Amino acid sequence: MSSDGPELDILASIESGQAPRRILEFAARGFVPLAPSDLVRAVGSILGQGDAELAALCEETFRAFDAEALLGAARTAEARPEQLDAIARRTHERRTLEAILQHRNVATKTLVWLARHVEADLQDVLITNQSRLLSSPEIVESLFENPDLSTDIRRRADEFLEEFFLKKEREEGEPLPEAEEVEEASPETPAEAAAREEAAAAPEEEVSKDVLMRLTALTVAQRIRVAYRGNREERLFLVRDTNRLVSTAVLKSPKTNEADAEAIANMKSVSEDVLRSIAHRREWMKKYTLMSAIVRNPRSPIDVTLPLILRLSPRDQTTLSTDRNVPEAVRVTAKRIVQRRRAS
Repeated sequence: MSSDGPELDILASIESGQAPRRILEFAARGFVPLAPSDLVRAVGSILGQGDAELAALCEETFRAFDAEALLGAARTAEARPEQLDAIARRTHERRTLEAILQHRNVATKTLVWLARHVEADLQDVLITNQSRLLSSPEIVESLFENPDLSTDIRRRADEFLEEFFLKKEREEGEPLPEAEEVEEASPETPAEAAAREEAAAAPEEEVSKDVLMRLTALTVAQRIRVAYRGNREERLFLVRDTNRLVSTAVLKSPKTNEADAEAIANMKSVSEDVLRSIAHRREWMKKYTLMSAIVRNPRSPIDVTLPLILRLSPRDQTTLSTDRNVPEAVRVTAKRIVQRRRAS
């Protein structure tokens, strides 16, 4: 609960930015008559106002707050977005972070930051708030940047994309095509190899200016829709989107076929997640030129590419063993395979 009377007036004046400079300085040092949780909020508001001179004082004061003061501030219904943000970035205490994740006033930028940093149990709290995720899907996208993202939360984040963004598109759009039987991959002929090398050397397809302007003006949710239902030009542009939900929607689109996947596999501007997703599509990876493009793409995950080197033709293994454009681990592995073959 916030304090009443003069204490409330001090806090309100700081929050509104109307407090005299002297009051702000005293508050930044922790020398104003406020309850501990209200002092936390006052200091948080000063930090949010971006005064560089006061910020150093606020940081020192913040370090002196105990866990209960921070928790009390985070649980206050009237806590403001900048106050919650200040607390979130300066504590690791689970109860406090959980209160912030569930607070109605927490800013999207705070949830995006927390998504990148919180541990597995708090990731669960975050992804459960589906109404907030629907209005701000960048929060889900930020989860994939968390180095401690749990397998379960990754799965649920993917399910969130399926359930809330793609399910309706599938129901309203054309039915998914039946998967075709594809012959097991066989090494390419010299003519096929030459064509593949020419395609790989060519610049990535450029999107027209009007399409570029239109797509970059869309919200995340709108880009997901276009990624799923758009034409080839739109999809090959959006697969390079920095938002994982958008790029992933391209690969889930029924319009994205094997030829599109091969074009994407040759792109040097797509994310590791996109290349990993392609590599997990067994029906696509039966095509030799697509599989070899994944191996040769320097952005492909090492754990994906290393096992695939054994499936390359001897000619391509030899080429790969001297290719300075691929990661060293890929080049060294190819070189060892070539050496073993020559020694046998």
